[in-house]
Amino acid sequence: MSAVDDTNMANSPSIFAVPDALPVSGFDGAVRALSTWPGAVIEYSDEGEVVAANELGTHLVHAAEGVAGSPLPGLVALARQSRGGVCDRLEVTLNKNLRWFECTALPYDDGKVIVLARDQTYDINIRQALFDSRQRYRDLVTISSDFAFETDASGKFVFVSPHGALGYSPEDMIGRHPSEFLVDTDIDSFDSPFHAQTAMVQTQIWLRNVDNEETCLLASAVPVMDQNGDWRGARGLCRDVTHERLRDSELAQAKVREQVVAYVVNQIREEARPRAMLEAASTMLGRATSAASAVLSYAPDEGWQVSASYGDWPDNVDICALAEGLGEAQGVAENEVAGHWSLSRTTRYHGAINGAVLLLRDISRRDWSDDERTMLEAVAGQLAIGMRQIADQKELERLSATDALTGLMNRRAFQEALEGAIERAERNNTPGVLLFVDLDNFKQINDTNGHEIGDNVLREISDMVRSRSRKYDLVARIGGDEFCIWLDDVSVDTASTRAAEVVDVIGGLSEKYSEPSSPLGASIGLAEYGIDSGESIRDLLMRADEAMYAAKRAGKNGWVVAKPGAPKTDGDAELAAEEAVRRIIETCDEDQSDDQRTA
Repeated sequence: MSAVDDTNMANSPSIFAVPDALPVSGFDGAVRALSTWPGAVIEYSDEGEVVAANELGTHLVHAAEGVAGSPLPGLVALARQSRGGVCDRLEVTLNKNLRWFECTALPYDDGKVIVLARDQTYDINIRQALFDSRQRYRDLVTISSDFAFETDASGKFVFVSPHGALGYSPEDMIGRHPSEFLVDTDIDSFDSPFHAQTAMVQTQIWLRNVDNEETCLLASAVPVMDQNGDWRGARGLCRDVTHERLRDSELAQAKVREQVVAYVVNQIREEARPRAMLEAASTMLGRATSAASAVLSYAPDEGWQVSASYGDWPDNVDICALAEGLGEAQGVAENEVAGHWSLSRTTRYHGAINGAVLLLRDISRRDWSDDERTMLEAVAGQLAIGMRQIADQKELERLSATDALTGLMNRRAFQEALEGAIERAERNNTPGVLLFVDLDNFKQINDTNGHEIGDNVLREISDMVRSRSRKYDLVARIGGDEFCIWLDDVSVDTASTRAAEVVDVIGGLSEKYSEPSSPLGASIGLAEYGIDSGESIRDLLMRADEAMYAAKRAGKNGWVVAKPGAPKTDGDAELAAEEAVRRIIETCDEDQSDDQRTA
C-alpha cells in the first residue's frame, strides 16, 4: 500500500488529544477479548464506519483519514466482499517516523469487520539491515575472489556463489563432487581445498571449465565443524589465475624452445651418428611439449619410415599414414586424430621433402600453444639437415654393400646377411637352403663378344634371378660369374624347383649370346642348413661349392643337392674348408676356363 504521510496531522491535537473519541469500551462483546491485543485494534460497522478502536488503532485511523484512496477502508471493503480474512501491509508516517504495520481485516457478525494491526517496523528494519549486511558481504566476496563455495561431509558442493564458477551456473555445480572438475584426477582429496581439514591459504589447483579448458585456481578454505567438533565440510574462496600462470608458462616455454633448438643444432654438429641425433631430438621434443613425438624420413623409392620416436603412440594411430597425409603442406599443420591433437611439420632439404616431425597429445589436454608451433617450425629446419645426413650415410652403406655391375649384394654384404639369416633360422626353427650358382661357358661369351656384352649378360641374369626371388631372399654376386642365393624357410624339394627355374632362365639366354658348341648355362649346388647341427657358415658354403662342382662333373647346366653336413673337426677337413671359402670369396679370375675349374 502507499504510505500515508500525517506530518500535518501529527501537529493537530485532535488526533492524539482526543483518543477516546473512539473508546475501547465501545467494542462489542464478541470482540472485547481483542482489547488486550498488543497492536492496533479497529472495529468497523457494516456501513464502513469506525465504531471503536484502541489508542494505537486511533492513531492509525487518524493517519489514514482525509487521504484519497485510504488503505484501511479499502482493506475493510475487500474483507467484507470476500467474506474472509485479508492481509496487507500499511505504511504510515507517525511523529515524522516511517512505520510499517501488518494489518489483517476479519469480517464478522453481519458485515462488521475488525482490523488487527501489528507494528512490524523493527522486524523490517532488522531484515533490511541483514539484507544490507549480506549484500555488503557478497560484494566483498565478489571483488576479492571469482567465486565462493561450500561443500558438505560427502565432499559435494552445497553452495556456489551466485555468479557460478568455471563457466557453470550454481545450479550446474551444486550436488556435484569437485573431483568431476579436476584435471589431475589422482590428487588426494585431503590435499584439495574442497576437502580442507585445516585452514588452507593460496593453494593452487587445476580444474576444467565448461569448455573443457584447464583453469588454474588459487583457493583458500577453512573446515566447517558441527557443535560436536566433527568435520562437516569446507568453505572457501577461489581466484582464477590461469592467465598469470599461462604467462609464466609461456616465458618458461620460450626458454625451453631456445634450449631444444640449441640442443638439436648441437647434436647435428657433434653427434657422429645421425640416427642417435634424431632419437635425442625426438626425446627432447616430446619432453618439452609433454607429448608423444616422432621423426620420420622420406625417400621416393622407400616412402615414409619412422627414424625415431618418443612416448606412447596409440595403437590406432598410423604414424606413417599421418605423415603421408601432410602431402605438400607448407608450415605447421594441426589435425584431430583418433581422439588426439596432432602437430606436424614436413622437413625439406633444398626444397624437396625428406622427412617430417610429428607431435601427438590427448584431446582432453590443452591445445597447442604458439610457442610450441614456433619451436616445431625452428626444429624442422635443423632436422632436415639430419635427414640429409642419414640419407647420404644410407647411400654410402648401400654402395659399400652392393655389386656395382648388377646391383645385387656383394660378397661381404652377403656373408654378413647370411649370418643373420642363419641366426633367424635357428631361433625360429625353420629350414633354409643355400644355392651356389656358377655360369657355364661364360668365358667364351667374353672372348667372342667382348666384356661389354658379358657385362650385359651378367646384368640380365641378375635381373631375372632377382625378379623371381622373394623380398627376404638373399641374392648376391660373389665373384666374376658366381652367384649365391639363400632361400629362407624352404625345403630341399622347393629349393630344387627354384634351381631348375634358374637353370632354365639362364639357359634361355644361350641362343642370344653363345655358340651352340658352348651354350650358356648354370651349374648349381644346393646345401640345406641343418637346424641344431652346429654347422658353421664356412662348412655350409663348402658343401654348396662341392655340390656345384659335382653338377659340372655331371655335364653342367644342372643342379646337385649336397649330402647333409656335420661340423668337420679333422685337420685335413679344416684346411679343405678354408681353401674352399677362400676360393669362393675371392673374385674369380675371368681368364680361367670352365674346363680348368672342373679338372
